[in-house]
Amino acid sequence: MGYRMRVWINRSGFVSLLLMIALVFISSCGKDQKQDETHSEVELFAKAQELQKNKKHAEAVEIYRQITRDFPKTKQGANSQFMIGYTYANDIKDFEQAQIELKRFLDNCSDIADAGLIEGAKFELENMGKNIDEIPILIQSDDTKDTTAASHK
Repeated sequence: MGYRMRVWINRSGFVSLLLMIALVFISSCGKDQKQDETHSEVELFAKAQELQKNKKHAEAVEIYRQITRDFPKTKQGANSQFMIGYTYANDIKDFEQAQIELKRFLDNCSDIADAGLIEGAKFELENMGKNIDEIPILIQSDDTKDTTAASHK
């Protein structure tokens, strides 16, 4: 392509984007679950997601914690640990607890979790609490300006 696209993301759009990415990775994990994962953990995870969607974040975190306790070495357990950290960072805005939870995810779940969630946790830790204009990957430099208009003249 002869031009670079400009990325315009507002704060709420960025948070929504991160949540969508996390949920896509988490949803895809269900397709290759191990035999020892039970139907109940899948149901619990779905319930936690529904609570989170309905802005009942503390209740969602409790269910995610239950999954991490009852199914610690499964994909759902790893996904739940990530979601605890993500929820503290983006919904509850308790950055100290979010850091603890995301570091716990990286320390205990890296051998189970999908690469996308691992990268998401690292990104969250590096950029937690920052204004969207302070995140280097999202800042547009002068050389990335959209040249589409100029090429149509």
